[in-house]
Amino acid sequence: MRNEEFIQTRLIDESQKLLSAKFYFPAFMTATQGIESLGAFLDKKPLSAKYQSKKRFHLAIQKLFKEDYQPLVLDHWLYQQLRCNMSHLSHSGGFIKLCVRSETRCRHLTLEKGLRIFIIEEFIADFHFACIKTMRLLVGGEIPQKNMSLRQI
Repeated sequence: MRNEEFIQTRLIDESQKLLSAKFYFPAFMTATQGIESLGAFLDKKPLSAKYQSKKRFHLAIQKLFKEDYQPLVLDHWLYQQLRCNMSHLSHSGGFIKLCVRSETRCRHLTLEKGLRIFIIEEFIADFHFACIKTMRLLVGGEIPQKNMSLRQI
């Protein structure tokens, strides 16, 4: 499987299917984990390189996501609150509030009562934009294909 096929199938298509089925939390979890995967395509190390999660997460946010996300990487806040809590505890932590667009008047990534608001539909759209950006870099040869030991399921 080529890298862009993995990104399209596993990251974009599967997170979109979860979102469309209103499985909001699994969609959120797929995207938070997928950010690190995108960073792995951007760096020069093999996909299986150890101890790279923080670097790869930050690299993806900095290179692929909108400017609105950039202040959130200071002091590793987004990595710790979003990626680590989702990876290790399967929840969004005590400082992130996950919302559905139709159920809130809040804006994505704003602060409300000390909580950073994540509108799931906007977060997934931003994640998909980052995925597409990565696929374009791969197809255009700006970043090289990496070996993947992935089997189809």
